[in-house]
Amino acid sequence: MFRFAQHDSAVYAMSTDEMIIRDAVETDLPAIIDIYNATVPTRLVTAELEPTTIEARLPWFREHSPHDYPFWVAESDGRVIGWLDFKKFLPRCAYRGTAEISVYVDEKFRRSGVGQRLLQQAIARAPSLGITALVGLIFGHNEPSLKLFQRFGFERWGFFPAVAQLDGVKRDLVVMGRHCPPRCSHGPVGRPQTAITTPYPDAPQARGYNECLNLMYTLMHYRQEPIHSALLKMRDKYSMLHVDVLLLIYHFAKSCSGSILEIGAFVGGATIAAAFGVRDSGRQKKLIAIEPGGSVKHKRLGTRNILRDLERNLDRQRVSKMVTLIKGRSFAPETISAVHHALGSDEIGVLILDADAGKRRDIECYRDKLTEGCWMIIDDYAGADSNVKSAPSRADVDALVDAGALEPLGFYGWSTWVGRWRGRAARNH
Repeated sequence: MFRFAQHDSAVYAMSTDEMIIRDAVETDLPAIIDIYNATVPTRLVTAELEPTTIEARLPWFREHSPHDYPFWVAESDGRVIGWLDFKKFLPRCAYRGTAEISVYVDEKFRRSGVGQRLLQQAIARAPSLGITALVGLIFGHNEPSLKLFQRFGFERWGFFPAVAQLDGVKRDLVVMGRHCPPRCSHGPVGRPQTAITTPYPDAPQARGYNECLNLMYTLMHYRQEPIHSALLKMRDKYSMLHVDVLLLIYHFAKSCSGSILEIGAFVGGATIAAAFGVRDSGRQKKLIAIEPGGSVKHKRLGTRNILRDLERNLDRQRVSKMVTLIKGRSFAPETISAVHHALGSDEIGVLILDADAGKRRDIECYRDKLTEGCWMIIDDYAGADSNVKSAPSRADVDALVDAGALEPLGFYGWSTWVGRWRGRAARNH
């Protein structure tokens, strides 16, 4: 169970272990400094080379404001176990809507969800603070923090090679950022809006609710960007998917930390969208597309040779070298073997299913390679009951949802199901 604690004008979630997130006060500073200083010797989190003091940090602490650039602590049983602060990204007025955030967790409470809860709260509260973008400055060798930020939709916005020296070792700095929903327009002018908070923020249904909203905000953002026009052209030329689905494929491929596997590439619309996402991520990611070939009669995208047109289209968009194309049926042993060989030790962060009705079969073929939380895009979910593709597809997806292996996050376009893979958690339970 969760209940709520009121602190000043903000509402925060409190869990059964009495963990709350509240505004920090000066009496919290000793605990805040202890948590901070514990990270200094690790050379992983902060650029400080020597421990700091309460006196040295007091002016920094007093620069924060609960209604502007707040400072929060996570508290459990009266003990401060973590903290997060907002600060100005740059002093010029044009950057007022962008804030830098820092997250620190007591070493005894790491990997217990404290950092996740703080980061989730920052994203949810940002619009009410007038903040439209959040950035975090993270060392390139700090993999846990990079993965945490990626999990909450942050992308790599900047990279500064070898700009820090820690004990004579040159280290890279990564700028992680994400846009936040715009400030709500209703309510008294000039009064901060209270963020919508669910009573069970860690429950799967609440987590899914927040992710559904995030996906909608993501689409709102991309519809105003040049990528929308580019993918609209791809949709008209090469895809039967809705442009919103192509935008989400682009986004998932751009932001995921694993590889991308597409089953049923057809003539390349979704493949090209994923390739554009990999390209714009600035990172090396494997993109594997499975297509058995054949012919299709269609008034707009009819083809006598799917594989020939697929290869031509990938080449025309200059992404063919980014794609490992495997010719065959997804469930054939030789195809499964080829996918595993192409992946090597990597896992799948995005799975696109746009083939025949065997959705559950295909998922079972590759489930051992799916990351927990892998993005899933499954087409042909909806349709007439007599539809030979949609009815079996819907039955497969619904059965996996009921088993807790899939987490639904919405329906996009005409008939595409979007969600996440939760199979490992379901198996453990």
